[in-house]
Amino acid sequence: MRLRDRLIKGTTLNLIAVAFNQGSTLFSNLFVARILMKQGFGEYAMVQSTLLTLTALSQLSTGYTASKYIAEYRSIAPERAGRIMGLCSLVSIFMAIMGALLLIGIAPWISKSVLHVPHLSKAFLIGSIFLFFSAINGYQLGALSGLESYAILAKASVFSGIIAVVSVSLGALYGGVNGAILGLSISALIRCIIHNGSLRMEIQRQGIIPQYYGSFTAEKAIVLKFALPASIAGYYSIPMIWMGNYILVRQPSGYAEMAHFAAAMNVKSLLLFIPVVMNTVASSILNNVRGNRDSAQYSRIYNFNVVCVFLSVSVMAAFLGVWGKYVLEIFGKDFGAGKVVLVLLLISGVFEATTSSIYQRIQNSGRMWLSFLYINLPLGPLFVLLSYFLIPEYGAKGLGFANVCMVMLSFGGTIALVKYVNSHEQPAPIAVSTDVA
Repeated sequence: MRLRDRLIKGTTLNLIAVAFNQGSTLFSNLFVARILMKQGFGEYAMVQSTLLTLTALSQLSTGYTASKYIAEYRSIAPERAGRIMGLCSLVSIFMAIMGALLLIGIAPWISKSVLHVPHLSKAFLIGSIFLFFSAINGYQLGALSGLESYAILAKASVFSGIIAVVSVSLGALYGGVNGAILGLSISALIRCIIHNGSLRMEIQRQGIIPQYYGSFTAEKAIVLKFALPASIAGYYSIPMIWMGNYILVRQPSGYAEMAHFAAAMNVKSLLLFIPVVMNTVASSILNNVRGNRDSAQYSRIYNFNVVCVFLSVSVMAAFLGVWGKYVLEIFGKDFGAGKVVLVLLLISGVFEATTSSIYQRIQNSGRMWLSFLYINLPLGPLFVLLSYFLIPEYGAKGLGFANVCMVMLSFGGTIALVKYVNSHEQPAPIAVSTDVA
């Protein structure tokens, strides 16, 4: 299949998958906000944010690693793709167990000593189920993306997305915050089961056999060069972002402010919808083309994706900026007051999406240590510092502005690193082009 056809087909199918994944989260949060009202939704949003943070840390970048290297080697070295798949699978299961046990152990401390809301302890204990299955699911999604199995992802996402909306909404209706988190955990379990079956069928179809024994020894270079620095970056940066949320909820009326911020973040997810779809598909194809050593095709696809992502996110940001107040009020009448927060997050979203498309050059080249040292390392403390000084005065608006500053600096740093990679790596630097024929 021609690259243009692969790009169009993959984007269309992944559009469906992401629509149901992100759409289910958005609609679930809408229903939870309506059912639990502002204070309850703020508590739910903070628990959910904490669970997502711990889940991302527990994944140890297995999805990220699987997606890149399975895509790169599935055509030219399927045996090596199988070893990488086996390695990532084992690591994801181990880290899921460790993450869930850790959360169970610290749940009382987080709720009582950190968040100062003791009754949320049970929600965190229930959320350990969500953490376990979501950590494994991260690897499964990465592996399926690396295999370009977007048809399977689309089918799985439709079913699991519907389950998520129903389970979370019913949980909130009958069990409050705890019930909503239970619904979230049930949906994670079902999604994991579906993706596991789908992955088994797809690797059989493509003739890839996962190899578990000796996989770490054989592929330790990938672990040290890519997975380890990517994981360290996550362990370093993700808690910094969570700290911003923590500073916000510790203010007077902090959970009400958190509700405004969470609602605006959910609307921002609409902005990132198309860019996420395009970047995911482009990443799989770019890594596969890189494995085949076709620098000309790589150049065309890379630049085409960057231009399309920027244009799509800019148009969507303008639309949501104009109608944002009315979109926010879907969460409840009081949420319309968060319009300024939304505008700030939309600005950050434009830079975030564009940066992600440009960053693929760094990711494809495996320069993860360089990325961590020059982007993640300085920006994390800066974000916390800005949050610390801005939030007490401006509340959710201060956290929104801290987000804008962080992503703008990340944008500049990413461009600088891409120029460095282009000048130090063969094939030749990427040239601007939009022809993907």
